[in-house]
Amino acid sequence: MAPIKSFARAAFAAAAPSATQKVPAVGTASVSTTGEISSFCLEKMCNLFQAEPTDNLCLSTGGERGVRLRRPVEQGGVILSMPISSCFRDDEPPMWYERTAGEGEGAEEEHDITDYERYNPSGWASRLAASVLDLELNHGLQGDHADELTAGREIWRSMLPDKDILRASLPVHWGEEVLATSKCTALELAVDSAYFARATAVTDLAEELKRGYDTKDGEGELLQRECMEDALDIVLDMEELQRKCHDALDIVQTRACRVERSGDGGVQWGPPLRILAPVFDYINHGSGKVAGEGSANAAFQVEGERMCNLDDAELVVRATRDIAEGEEVLIDYGDSARPAWRCLTSYGFVPEYDPNAESLDEEHVENVAELWMNGLRFEVDPHSVPMDLVEVAAAQTLLDHSGDGGAMGEGEGGWGTPAAGGMLTPLVARSISKRATEASFNLITEPEISEEEDWDSPMFVHSSSLAALLRWSQHNVLLAFAENLKLFSSAPPESE
Repeated sequence: MAPIKSFARAAFAAAAPSATQKVPAVGTASVSTTGEISSFCLEKMCNLFQAEPTDNLCLSTGGERGVRLRRPVEQGGVILSMPISSCFRDDEPPMWYERTAGEGEGAEEEHDITDYERYNPSGWASRLAASVLDLELNHGLQGDHADELTAGREIWRSMLPDKDILRASLPVHWGEEVLATSKCTALELAVDSAYFARATAVTDLAEELKRGYDTKDGEGELLQRECMEDALDIVLDMEELQRKCHDALDIVQTRACRVERSGDGGVQWGPPLRILAPVFDYINHGSGKVAGEGSANAAFQVEGERMCNLDDAELVVRATRDIAEGEEVLIDYGDSARPAWRCLTSYGFVPEYDPNAESLDEEHVENVAELWMNGLRFEVDPHSVPMDLVEVAAAQTLLDHSGDGGAMGEGEGGWGTPAAGGMLTPLVARSISKRATEASFNLITEPEISEEEDWDSPMFVHSSSLAALLRWSQHNVLLAFAENLKLFSSAPPESE
């Protein structure tokens, strides 16, 4: 990548449009009745899951659901601490999955999920989805006799997002027309890849659940589980079962996190563990690579872990800076949340980016946009230019100005020529800037939608809105990129 001149970057910082939106702080006194009920359920879950503290978190009631503090927490202080044993773990799937996953040629009589030679880390999503599906199928079976963990999970299940809206949030479920309106090739390629992986996971999960109900043990009895008639009907209806498998995988995809198995000294003793941690999964994303409003103010890790032993381990969220009363808790979701198209693919939302935000890592790129030039696709960000793009633009500019005897009257290789030894010159910069400006405005041109699309469907409207948000995000990146190049091209040449 060729960095755009620092003086142009500094000048652009004052002119670039901001992508942030201010979110008013919500204190405990301003929480609505709905918010009070949700926060009561949150506190109840903390008690049932043995999480601490139990009374310092409340849920946001406006926009995306998130977690806010009732009392301030100083840097390094604990925001939430939850036993790993209270979480859904990918190494503890339900019995029916554990039994059937070990069947086949060469399999042992009992499937030992802790045998790491046979334990397949790549199947973590299916294992967690099996636990979510098991919770769904056993809903209400234990009644008043449910233990605290089961009772807490029932509350968590009842507070999950609407399944149809969650489904509409994930591009893997979008129709071709909605996907095309995103005008993002990277998103389309990611969806193509994810679609087949998801289809395989759903088929395998559904078949294993059916085998779990159909398989008999050595005594000729059905697998030990109590089931309601409607749960059995679901299992017998493969189409409905596959939809429930999709729903479970949607939850896992958008709410699971990864933690490392490491003992004293950071020595890793097993494959990474994926978990679904109720309460923790309500914490929203904020970038940890930039400073300012909307950036991450907390981080999580496993504490109390011993070599080959997670019995006393806890998932702990600590403040990375002082967090005020009423302020939202934000953690960085990692590389899967950047750039915008990848975040949408992974989690079903388009994050907000502020091009003026102070970067904590000069080499870090928070968001990129696609730019097509001469039939080639490039990814650009506001503050750097890919060298391949410079070469393509220089060659095109040279062709465009081959008959005018030196575009700006300078000598060969000078400031006004298309390129000087592969360097980004003002003439080339203006050429790229012009193309980026055209592309940025093309993104905000409303794409054509066939009359057959159902605008009365909340799901269609939701997915179309997300596609539009992604276009807007890409538009802002390209516009900032183009403006920065203009500043560079208008600056006088540096003296040698």
